[in-house]
Amino acid sequence: MNDSLFVLDSKPVSYVIGEGALAFSEKNLAQYKQAVILVDENVEKHCLPVFREKLPLFNYKGVISIQSGEQKKNLEQTVHIWNELTRMQVDRDSLLVVLGGGVVSDIGGFAAATFKRGIKSINFPTTLLGMVDAAIGGKTGIDFSNFKNQVGLFANPCSVIVDPVFLSTLEDKHWQSGFAEVLKYGLIMDRELWRMLKGKHYREIDEWSKIIIKAARDKIDIVRHDAHEKGIRKNLNFGHTLGHAIESYFLKSGKPVTHGQAIAAGMICEAWISSKVYEFECIQLEEIIEMIDLNFDRFNLDESVIPDLLDLMRQDKKVREGKLRFSLLRKLGKAVHDIEVDMKLVREGLQFYIAREKCS
Repeated sequence: MNDSLFVLDSKPVSYVIGEGALAFSEKNLAQYKQAVILVDENVEKHCLPVFREKLPLFNYKGVISIQSGEQKKNLEQTVHIWNELTRMQVDRDSLLVVLGGGVVSDIGGFAAATFKRGIKSINFPTTLLGMVDAAIGGKTGIDFSNFKNQVGLFANPCSVIVDPVFLSTLEDKHWQSGFAEVLKYGLIMDRELWRMLKGKHYREIDEWSKIIIKAARDKIDIVRHDAHEKGIRKNLNFGHTLGHAIESYFLKSGKPVTHGQAIAAGMICEAWISSKVYEFECIQLEEIIEMIDLNFDRFNLDESVIPDLLDLMRQDKKVREGKLRFSLLRKLGKAVHDIEVDMKLVREGLQFYIAREKCS
């Protein structure tokens, strides 16, 4: 074992993260007599050949391919997966290998958890977003009626196998998308990770294996203490309340953006709201904004879209008794959750983002 490979043999989920994780997991896969691989069109083309090369002894029954993209994370695609599992005569002792990014992890986990009341699955994330976030924690689901993750359930895979070998297949926009979630861990809980990233563009980073292990372990630590998001796991929602509204707005308009682009915008807005609620220093807020702006272009939004974004937020899963609760930063490196925020302040946070104002 070395610094480039992290192994946690635990229940209900085991983890192998880092260089050589695929080869390390081959023995574990041999116990499954019947397996099916789920991919999307892009993964089938770019990542499935790598998977086969690294795991030459792994036998599987077939491959299910779905359409790519967040706009395809829907009920129709889920039904397609169920139909294919039925056609292949998959039984409850079978394994679904979920090979792909965040969309495939979400819909694949949902399909596995609901087919025949649950079959086993293992996540093999192929994007940075999947490696540090979507594949870890057991959140599964699909979008419904233009709302993000509106239908889903908590259902853990048996294992999560994270091998950075797949990163060489990524388009630049997917590197960027995952980097938003990496930044989030630095902001909410891991000052050491933030120091490692501070002032760097994601293209300049050369120690990705170490960063992925660190970010993934941050999430693992949280979900092991709070599997069903009753407490501390809510801190992971920082940037996501406004971010999901922005993502849903563009999805509904037929011009989808990546999850990371939307979350980056959400983190700027929610960092500003945090600074007003907790009055932390302008210098910290500017440090956060400068780092996000270094890595993400701003959306050219007009103030006329704010009512639409506020309406989308009212459908957020975090709404309780008609009140919207945020996860905010008490300071850089420490988050708090279940904070009620007045809609006037939310509107001002969006105005701050749109106007590209400086902290004052």
